[in-house]
Amino acid sequence: MAFGILDDNKLNSIPGTSLLSAKGSYLTTEKAGELKCGTGKYSHVILIPQPSSDDPRDPLNWPQWKKEACFWTLVFTTGLADALFHLAASGYFRLAKEFKVSVDQVASAFGTTLPGAAAFLLVQTPITIKYGLRIVYLLTTFLMLISSVWTALSPNLVSIRGSRVFQGFGQAASKCLVTTTIEHLYFVHERGSRSCMWNVFQIAGSLLATLINGYVIEDLSWRLGFWFFGIACALAFIAVLFFVPETTYHRHPSSNGSKSAGTNLGQKTSQAPTGNLCHVDPSASASSPPSFFSQLKIYNGTFSDGSVWWIFLRPFPFILSPVTWFLFLSYLIPSSFTALVSVCSSTIFSVTYGFTPSQIGLTSIGSITVVLLAMAATGPLNDWWVVWISRRNRGIYEPEFRLVFMLGMLFGVFGFVG
Repeated sequence: MAFGILDDNKLNSIPGTSLLSAKGSYLTTEKAGELKCGTGKYSHVILIPQPSSDDPRDPLNWPQWKKEACFWTLVFTTGLADALFHLAASGYFRLAKEFKVSVDQVASAFGTTLPGAAAFLLVQTPITIKYGLRIVYLLTTFLMLISSVWTALSPNLVSIRGSRVFQGFGQAASKCLVTTTIEHLYFVHERGSRSCMWNVFQIAGSLLATLINGYVIEDLSWRLGFWFFGIACALAFIAVLFFVPETTYHRHPSSNGSKSAGTNLGQKTSQAPTGNLCHVDPSASASSPPSFFSQLKIYNGTFSDGSVWWIFLRPFPFILSPVTWFLFLSYLIPSSFTALVSVCSSTIFSVTYGFTPSQIGLTSIGSITVVLLAMAATGPLNDWWVVWISRRNRGIYEPEFRLVFMLGMLFGVFGFVG
């Protein structure tokens, strides 16, 4: 391997290491001739994973409009889920006066979404592996809907605390399952920009919630904010019902040369680069695509032979992996600081500076602006980078190439400290 990436001397097939660029590749023409490539400016990019050539049920073979409808529905739901946590943050000081308690007690009651989300994250993983993603998306979106109504009707903090736990259940899917759906829908060279958009909507959802609902709390009522949010969740539930079919699909590794694309990289030849080695399959699909209404089923059978309990316990040994801890910390630190800023803003700006809820919301404008600029720049740049660097690595893609963009966390550190 190149660029400081360590070689693996134990595995025959290195997970994630695949042939991505046909330009400059040292793969034999016989092997590369089996591979399918992208179109247009990506005509030299070998598709990872290789799609099935004869099955329209494969999400990689879906028409673009169907992929986009599914993706943007989940992005919208993600924005709502993150907005839900911060929805009342700008009004904590006002709510403390209404319930005649401290701001800390209000923040604690509304903060129970976090343990709720953490608990359901553990539960939803075996459910999705066993029964698919669609059933969990529908369940969590519905939980956001009913719990928003519950919060709006809550007479005291005890009721609010209970409703917020269920809101945490509803947030769980957007925290991790959307990335799985992105993997199901898009090829490796398309996933960077999609993941960036999803992440941006997480951040923008929380910031816009503070900004917009600040005016609702100040001019109308904090309860009305949750009623409005319930309407948005109802729209999200309807959209998930119609535009997010099941994307779990077991693709045969031997079809369309996907094995050649992902597992034979150790058998490079000494031939000179052979140029664009992509294969275009002119054959039509062997089966007709499923009807729109046939994909609206909530239950789609099982996708794993393992028991739910075994699937639930299987990931726990990975707690000992340093990779797990790296991912844990890299996600935990910015998430924790974002939540901390949201919770503390109401007290800091209300007590110290006398800000109203709407003025507290306006403090997020700078963050929203930078988030949008970052999405416009880093999303396309991420995918361009992995194709460019893979071409200079004899066409081989390594997952470590994306770690370069982790340097952006340094800007976040300075921001949170400020």
